[in-house]
Amino acid sequence: MSKAPDPRLAAVRALERVLPGEGDGASLREVLARGVPDGAAGGLMRDLCFGVCRHLRPLNQWLNGQLDKPLKPKAQAVRLAVLCGLYELWFTERPAHAVVNAYPELCRQLKAGWASGLINALLRKADGLDPARVFADYDPAVRYSLPGWLWRSFQQDWPEQADDLARAALAPPPFTLRVNRRQQSREQALAALGDGARPGDLSPWSLYLSPPRPVSQLPGFDSGGFSVQDEAAQLPVEQLAAPDGGRVLDACAAPGGKTGQILEAFPGARVTALDLSARRLDRVRNALRRIGAEAELVQGDAAEPAAWWDGEPFDAILLDAPCSASGILRRQPDVKWHRRRTDLPPLVDLQARMLDALWPLLRPGGRLVYATCSVLRDENDRQIADFLARTDDAEDRTERPADAAPVAAGWQLLTRDNGPDGFYLACLHKRGAADDNKVTDQRS
Repeated sequence: MSKAPDPRLAAVRALERVLPGEGDGASLREVLARGVPDGAAGGLMRDLCFGVCRHLRPLNQWLNGQLDKPLKPKAQAVRLAVLCGLYELWFTERPAHAVVNAYPELCRQLKAGWASGLINALLRKADGLDPARVFADYDPAVRYSLPGWLWRSFQQDWPEQADDLARAALAPPPFTLRVNRRQQSREQALAALGDGARPGDLSPWSLYLSPPRPVSQLPGFDSGGFSVQDEAAQLPVEQLAAPDGGRVLDACAAPGGKTGQILEAFPGARVTALDLSARRLDRVRNALRRIGAEAELVQGDAAEPAAWWDGEPFDAILLDAPCSASGILRRQPDVKWHRRRTDLPPLVDLQARMLDALWPLLRPGGRLVYATCSVLRDENDRQIADFLARTDDAEDRTERPADAAPVAAGWQLLTRDNGPDGFYLACLHKRGAADDNKVTDQRS
């Protein structure tokens, strides 16, 4: 019988690809998608990977402060092993003695036996320390485990909420589902899931489940009764408007969650799912197959519709635009170590080009919903305010709660503990002859 893989070793090997210590790394989601150990070992590996990515800066700062001389770049695996051990000691309930004893052996598996004594001494010193006190004197960007540029952006865009945003990004995300309205009501779904399930406040088909469960244990998941989707991410489709038999475009559709939601909400619509990547379109196809739905899948660039549009206008368009992902750091904590300040201007430019390119494809009287999983205003309300200023037949008709964050246009959601992710959406109406007649009637 083959020996089960060591989950701590698997975590270090995965983190070596995600956090190589010398610039860009791989996506944590993609690395984990290629395989994790089964059962509890897989859970431990995932927890270590996400935990180290979330708390990377303060863990690193404490470690660096304990060393007489820096670890060499070629010892990155040892550094990551220490960070995994510190995360386990300070942020999990695993027995301290088991954690301390596990890592010297891990160093030997990494063929770094020289580090066994070092890691043992470091973890013994860390055992019993309170991380809140350890981190209290650190610079806020370090304490909140954010790149300096991103912490400054939070402060500039949200001076009163910056600390709450940063703290929320360190917390594990809630487990959120979307109920398939074609199969059951939300009340039926809550009854089926039992204790620990509660409805969301914003999306009418959202619910939260605590503690999380494997999707294989959700009744009806395999037949499409539920989809895993954050509550905020469910809102753009709920604000779309599509007539029966109307044509709907889901631009930047992968991985397909919102495409499926469109088909659940508007079963009579003709839906086109567009994505630049053929591989990502396969994910859309698989997501739709699970819920028993179909859409036209088109490979193409949302900023260059001449290459794929057939000339028939759309009644509704959803543009879930590429963005910084700054609103979902608790779900994708590695993003903050891959993204740089210099990435923002090209992203903002791409978002603007997509808006300008897709707007002519919308039928007069139709609605385009622009969405991002960002909390940075250059990508969100400032982007839309600029679009409205240069687009004569566009107007903002976003419905938002009275207590929503004050922005120039659209609806900005800020990350909430045990609630929605940071997210932005704007519902843009395209004026037509009927709207012009209404204006004339009101003026006469």
